[in-house]
Parts: sequence; structure tokens; C-alpha cells
Amino acid sequence: DYDPDGDSIYIFLVSGFQKINDTTWKKDLSSMSGLSPYDSIVNCSYILRDIAGAVSNGKIIIRIIDRARFDFLDINNISAIISPFGSHFWNYETGYFEVPKGSGKHSIFTHSMWIGGMRDDTQICTSADRFRQGQDFIVGPLTANLDSNHYIKWNRTWKISKIQIQYHINNWNQPGYEPIEVIKNWPAQGEPSLGQSQNIAPYFDRNSNSIYEPLSGDYPLIRGDEAVFFVFNDDVLHTASFSEKLGIEIHGMAYGYDRPDDSTLNNTLFMHYDIINLSTYNYQDTYLGLFTDFDLGFAGDDYIASDVTNGMMYGYNGTTVDGTGQPYAYGEHPPVIGLKVIGGPFLEPDGIDNLSGECRFSLNGLNFGDNIADNERFGMTNFIYYNNQPYYPDTVLIVGNNYYNYMRTIWNDGTHMIYGGNGHLTAGGLGPDCNFMFPGNSDTICNYGTNDILPNGGLNQNGNYWTEATVGNIPDDRRGVASIGPFNFNAGETIPLDYCFTWARDYNGDNNSSAELLRTRIAALALSWNTLITAPETYFGVTETEQGNSILVYPNPVKNKATITNEDSSQIEYILYAINGTFIKGLSVIG
Repeated sequence: DYDPDGDSIYIFLVSGFQKINDTTWKKDLSSMSGLSPYDSIVNCSYILRDIAGAVSNGKIIIRIIDRARFDFLDINNISAIISPFGSHFWNYETGYFEVPKGSGKHSIFTHSMWIGGMRDDTQICTSADRFRQGQDFIVGPLTANLDSNHYIKWNRTWKISKIQIQYHINNWNQPGYEPIEVIKNWPAQGEPSLGQSQNIAPYFDRNSNSIYEPLSGDYPLIRGDEAVFFVFNDDVLHTASFSEKLGIEIHGMAYGYDRPDDSTLNNTLFMHYDIINLSTYNYQDTYLGLFTDFDLGFAGDDYIASDVTNGMMYGYNGTTVDGTGQPYAYGEHPPVIGLKVIGGPFLEPDGIDNLSGECRFSLNGLNFGDNIADNERFGMTNFIYYNNQPYYPDTVLIVGNNYYNYMRTIWNDGTHMIYGGNGHLTAGGLGPDCNFMFPGNSDTICNYGTNDILPNGGLNQNGNYWTEATVGNIPDDRRGVASIGPFNFNAGETIPLDYCFTWARDYNGDNNSSAELLRTRIAALALSWNTLITAPETYFGVTETEQGNSILVYPNPVKNKATITNEDSSQIEYILYAINGTFIKGLSVIG
């Protein structure tokens, strides 16, 4: 501040500031009861006095926005921001789903999960964030004490690799060993005295005492080779969907595999959710939605589509060259990125092993025809899009009913999406009602998206397929919602959700050939999904022991190559096992 007359001024602060020196004062906001990091406003006043004794008042307005502690999942060719409250891949200003890693080029702006269901057959309850302009989700588990200590503890993510876990397994009982921060503070358990869940992040309990004790040999359990864990809930006034909350808690894990020789896994980010209904209500006609704002380099020239058979929505370039030379654009041979629904909630049990390859949920669901009854899981059941600059019928989402309807492929005017055009009677749609927008040639086997009915106007046959290109749409900034449902979600129930983002680029082709490359790669993983998404129950490790000074085994842990030397030239025998206990090799060695 200053005196307009140019005189020297003295500042006297109030509102609990601590004076550090003649020019600096401090206020510790963390001690303020009930303060949250979500758009909180703190007003502080002060008094000015100039050298002549004139007095004036001033005010400081401090706005604390949701600056959470993120982590980057970057084990492979992707570097992506993972947030603690479920809105991933952006840093409040720009998208951050960088691929190839280190290129400065990004393929997604933001992504979040939606959920909605009917309570008591009359009340729609929905939780749905998009750009954090309002909030339906907050960090941490449900709690009875939502104060600043809660946010200090839970407004973060936990990033860890399998190599770090293996090192802990090998060394936890060594003298002087100290676990790294993420293992030491792994959020394995909440505080039941505060109304929190007993078990949160998965861990191996070495002595089976139901207490996470890393110095007793307990350790985190993760999917993939590197993972980021986070937990959030919807127990807050909904200012994004303006809907009633459900009372759910979500335990999330983003993960990836270090497979540089596998062009699919090297460009794939996996996501797993355990969604827990901690309310006293049973929800019917429940849907899960996966909202994604695809921005492939330059955002203004994109298309969007669905692949019904593979259970995937994807964004691709609407032109053969991305952008007009911007450093963040991909340029020639533009890539494509898809969201594949691997497995949603379990279908209602019927006591039988439902067959695969039929024209309903088994078309793109999981665990059909595996000789196991009642383990079948939903795949993608609906897909709808809308634009950055909306026009009828894809108008701006405002209230919970609209979010819920979008997950059911129902427009904001209450009409169901129809086949053709842009999905509405006033936008060139021909009918009948459908559940997947712009499926191209991916739903020709049985017209799953139209309930076994051939679309009108000769569509979906004889090469006449429904895409943005055939409609004649102008490429632009696209958003989409892939959804799963309907299913029942009862009080106390936990439902799983597994999906992934896969990026592909045909460096010798164009936008369309990149899309075909993605679809081919996703289809090739059909027999591997359960292996890729299964959580381990334990890890196998070998504690380092000294055998004189003659034998050296390094590095530990081993990734691709192990070196074994015997300095005294005596003969030794060794057997090598993988981390999952699989036998690899055994030999006799003379040093």
C-alpha cells in the first residue's frame, strides 16, 4: 500500500497476524477451524497511518483455491497428472496428459467419473464434476470431522513403484532401515473414531493383525509397475451438478506398466476404482459415467467416436494434419486416444455362466463364457458427445437430472438420442433410439446399440456408417461420456470399475489409420484384461543375506538382467524366479 501524498506510512495489522519484521507479517491459515482448500475466502483488515498522523483502513482478501498435491504417473510413454479428488489430467489451466512423454504435446484436457441413481424410485441423486467450477467431490474418506487436519492429511496422492516396494520387502528388517515417505504414510487405514473406513488403501499384512505396520514387514499392494493411489467422496453440498449426494466413497488407483517393447502397454494408463455406498439408501437404475475432454494437441480440429464391440470411446483428429504448426500440435500423422471400459460393476447373479459373443452385455463385457457363474461384469453400454461451444441438442449441463440423463443417452430436452445425424430429430437424426453415438462399423454384428433393430435410412449396412465425417461435422473441441448401466447399488455395497486410456499413432498413415491401429491393439488385448487389472495378494521377495565374500548378485531388485559372480571360483547353483513366483532359470556357475 502507499500514501497518495507520498508520505511514509506505517501499517498496523489486525485479524491475528504475527509481525515478523518491519515489512513482513504472517498469518497461519492452517490453524483456522473448519477451513477447507476449496474456494475458501479469508478477509483480513489492517490500519494505515502516515507520518502526519492521518489514519486509513485497508483490507486483504485471500482466496484459497483447490491447489491439491498431485502426482505424475510416468512409468511408460505417458506422463499424466493424477489428482486426489478424481478430476485428472489437468492443472487448473491446461491439460496434462503428455504423450509421448517429454514431447510437450498432450492428448486429454481433463477426465472425471460421474455416478447417478434413483433413490426410493423418485429422487435422482448424482455426483459429477467436470472442470471444478463447482464441486461434487472432496478429498479423503467420509468423515465426521471435516476440518483443516482432514485436508492436510488427505489432500494428496500416494505414488509408488513395484521396485520401491520390493526394496522395502528385502530390507524392512535390516538394522537402521527407514521406509520411504510413501510406504511409511501409506493410507492403508482410516480412523474409525472419526467415522472413517477401517480399510482404505490395499496392503499386505505380514502378521495378519489388521494393522498397517511397515516396520513389521507390511507393504502397499499396487497394480502395475507404478501406481498413484487417491481417495475421495461425495459427502459435500453439490455445486457442480446441484443434485442430491449419494453418500459414496471412492478408492482410486491409476497405474501403468513399464513395457517399452510393447507398443500398446507402453502407451496405456489404467484406472481402477472401488466405489462404496456408505449411505443407508439403495439406489436403482444406477449409471457410471466416464467424462473425458479429448484435446489431441490442437483442440480445435478433433472428432469423437465409439467402438461398440471393443467397449471404447475415442478422440481422433478430424483432419489429416493436427493444428497449424503450433508447438503443442502433433502435426502430420496425428494420433488417436481411446477410453476402454474393461469391466464395470457385476451383473445381477443368475446362477449361470452367461455366454460370450451375444448381442447384449456380453458383446463388450468381461468374464462371459469363462465357465464361472456370476462373475460377469458390465462393459460400456452408452456413449454420447457434446461440444465446447454447444448447440442444440447438446446444450450445457446444468442440473443433476441432465448429468444423469446424459449417462442414459438422453438429451436435455428429455428425448432419447436417435441414430444418425447428430443424434436428435432436429439435428439430422433418422432413428431409431440408440445408445452409442458415431459407432462407425463397430456395431454391425447385431446392432447392439439399437436393440437388434437396423437403423433407418440404410445406415449401418453396405458401407453406410454413422461417423462425424459422414455427417459432415466441422472438427472442433470434443467432449464425451461413456457410461455403464443400469444396475442396482445397495447400501454397504462396493462396486468395482476398471478402464484404461490407450494412445496410438500410425507414423506412416493419417488420422483414420491411427484410429484403426488403436482399435486393432485394443482388440488384441481381449484375453489379457483380467491379468492386467488383477490386484496382487502379495509379492515374492528374497531378503539379502551374506554368504562370505565370494558371491555377488546385482542389481537388487532386478528388472531385466541379473549379474551373478563368484569371486573364489567355486561352483555354485542358482534358481531364478520372477516376482510372482514363476520359475525362470536355473544353472550351475563356476566363478
